[in-house]
Amino acid sequence: MIIESFGLSDIGKKRKINEDSFGLFQDTGLFVVADGMGGHAGGEVASRLAVESVSEFIAFSNGKEDITWPFEIDEARSKDENRLEVAIRLANSRILKESLRDRRLYGMGTTIVAALFAEPYLYIGHVGDSRAYLIRDGAIRQITEDHSLVYEQVKHGLLSIEEAKNHSMKNVLTKALGTEAGLRVEIIAVKAEAGDAYLLCTDGLTNMVTDEDGLRIVKSNINDMQAASRELVDTANRNGGIDNITIILLKIT
Repeated sequence: MIIESFGLSDIGKKRKINEDSFGLFQDTGLFVVADGMGGHAGGEVASRLAVESVSEFIAFSNGKEDITWPFEIDEARSKDENRLEVAIRLANSRILKESLRDRRLYGMGTTIVAALFAEPYLYIGHVGDSRAYLIRDGAIRQITEDHSLVYEQVKHGLLSIEEAKNHSMKNVLTKALGTEAGLRVEIIAVKAEAGDAYLLCTDGLTNMVTDEDGLRIVKSNINDMQAASRELVDTANRNGGIDNITIILLKIT
């Protein structure tokens, strides 16, 4: 199987700076989206550090059987799952260290959603409310679960999905990189199939574009990921563009 990719980031209609970052690392099968937060330039720095740190460890550990693991590994998981989790935890440590070193960056943080393709699996690691979606057999499915206060209430039956979409606290996160030293990362393994499409994105897209519209746009442009990405971003901006918008589209052929 071959994975094709395209990424796009847009400042949106309301923000003065773009605090999102993304990276396409085709040679190692890694794809990363991060949505930064923090005063001054903190969010921009945090998201950039997240992408850099994850990509550096994935590249360092690529194809190496004997490496020194900077954190404990889960023997029940595959090596590639552990690589992705450790890479994200290293990013968390680096952001924490930098925020303590530079007072201007204190309190910065970022979400992250990262996909690592190791045939036949796509491993997805995430922290925060940036999401991964799978489009397969004409349907769209959200793979990740938001680490947010409102989503926790949905899981416990206290709010409906519709109520959550319009809740005043929907952007309050329960997890983010750079907020705690012992952060745990959620890793999901999806067995990839030819014809699959995957969407990694920040909430600047999901707060502005419904899943149904996202599915329609991707399906209608499935052979032109650049056109699909541009239409997703343009739709988010037409609907208000209240935040930075960043997406990565992946296609398995």
